[in-house]
Amino acid sequence: MRIAVMGTGGVGGYFGTRLALGGCDVAFIARGKHLDAIRHRGLRVESPLGDLHLPSPRATDDPADIGPVDLVLFSVKLWDTDAAAKAIAPMVGRDTAVLSLQNSARKDDILRDMLGERAVMGGVCYIAALIAEPGVIRHSGTMQKVVFGEYDGTRSRRSEAFLDACMRAGVDAEINADIRCAIWEKFVLLAGKTRERARSCAMRWPRSWQWAWRKVCIWPKTSPTIVSHSATPCPRP
Repeated sequence: MRIAVMGTGGVGGYFGTRLALGGCDVAFIARGKHLDAIRHRGLRVESPLGDLHLPSPRATDDPADIGPVDLVLFSVKLWDTDAAAKAIAPMVGRDTAVLSLQNSARKDDILRDMLGERAVMGGVCYIAALIAEPGVIRHSGTMQKVVFGEYDGTRSRRSEAFLDACMRAGVDAEINADIRCAIWEKFVLLAGKTRERARSCAMRWPRSWQWAWRKVCIWPKTSPTIVSHSATPCPRP
């Protein structure tokens, strides 16, 4: 299976390395010092599940160098989505699947608008990984899971092929017939954790700052709406 990793950060670097070692033909799109290090020293993954090393992976900063692939693993930062979606167009053929592992409920809407309905396969991942230094991905813990599927609920040939590639690579993976629901489940999970982290941090602020945070960030019991700086009312949950 030919795979292109668009965004060789913690997520893309980890799963891309495993897929390459599992027998897939994987190309990595990266930039800057990270790309230089991958080209000169290869791509390494430090993980409690066992360290991995690709000594000479195919790496570039230009997706046009790669050409059409079977699947694009799309793992750029959210603010780079529009530019990255335009950049991967040369890699997207008639049957190519574009699988975004970004944390967003709207990510695939953006990709569909730019690449077409047929190209986009839904997905989420569960992993804690980051770039420890140029050319090195550090995986924390043992969780490393990908959940994906077609938006029409079918088990397509391309989804089955990617599942098989994940199994051979030692990646925990599953096809979900209701991938839209799976994406929203993760979004809600992350939103809850973000609010709790914000509350924890705020409780360590000076009292005057805590008061301001409560006024702005916690829903008032007596008011049905909160008015933002743009004067657009937000409904109370």
